[in-house]
This record gives sequence, C-alpha cells and structure tokens, in this order.
Amino acid sequence: MGVGYALIGGHAVNVWLEPRFTADVDLTIEADVDRIELLEQALRTAGFALERSQGDAPSGPDFLSFRSTTGPMVLELQVAKTAFQREVIRRATPRSEGLRVATSEDLIVPKLIANRARDQLDLLGLCALPSIDWSYVERWARQWDRTDELQRIRSQVR
Repeated sequence: MGVGYALIGGHAVNVWLEPRFTADVDLTIEADVDRIELLEQALRTAGFALERSQGDAPSGPDFLSFRSTTGPMVLELQVAKTAFQREVIRRATPRSEGLRVATSEDLIVPKLIANRARDQLDLLGLCALPSIDWSYVERWARQWDRTDELQRIRSQVR
C-alpha cells in the first residue's frame, strides 16, 4: 500500500533475542492522512476493528490500535511523526519473509524512553548484543534525555 514501516516492540525484540511472549504486534508506519485511511479500510476488510485512535493533528493520528474481530490479535500502529521514528523505518532491515524489522539500536532507544519493567529486561539483552553502534544509540539517547538510563543499563551489562 506504499506505507513505509518497521516492526518494533516485543516481536522485533524476539528477532534479536530469545523469544518471549508478547500479546500485540507493534509497527511504526510512515503514512499521510490519506494512506492511513486506506490502511484502516484494508484492515477492516481483513477482519480488524479500530479500537483506539490517539492524536488529531492535521497530519493524522499518532497512534492506532486494531483488534482482530475473529481472534485475540492486536495490531498497534505508531505513526512516524519524529525524526527518530522516520530513521527507524529507514534503517529497518528485511528479515524472514521480507518483514522489515527495527535494528537492535533502534529498539534500545524507545525502551529507554518507556523504561517499564519489561523494557528493562529487554534492554539488558539488547545492550549485550555484539556490534551495537553505540555512537548512534548515544546520539538519540542524548536527544531524548535518556543518557543516564543508558549508562545505568550499560554498566549492568558489563
């Protein structure tokens, strides 16, 4: 449908670390208002109902949550509105069956921002991965004012 995207959240973490249970599928998408409307229609046709929409800017909503009408699947879409979100989509790497998945670095930053208990566990695993581009992570951590959290997690991993 011409919508740029990256798989984020728990399922993306599962690509990089030992899989864990996660109840929803999270995507960051890059789409204007018209594309979002087309995407909503396509998801309704595919058996999903819009459960929640947040944000009403002229550029469209910031967040959309869809629930399958035939099962427990939840699909959550974050609409890329920041430079970081657009960068996540640009850097996403095709994985199995062509699914575009956020890089490990691009998962670390939002986990630092959310900073929930589950995020802390994910961060310990992600920060222990080899070949992390720490200058990239540090740049975004500074921009989001999360350098202290990053330093704390990195010292725990060491």
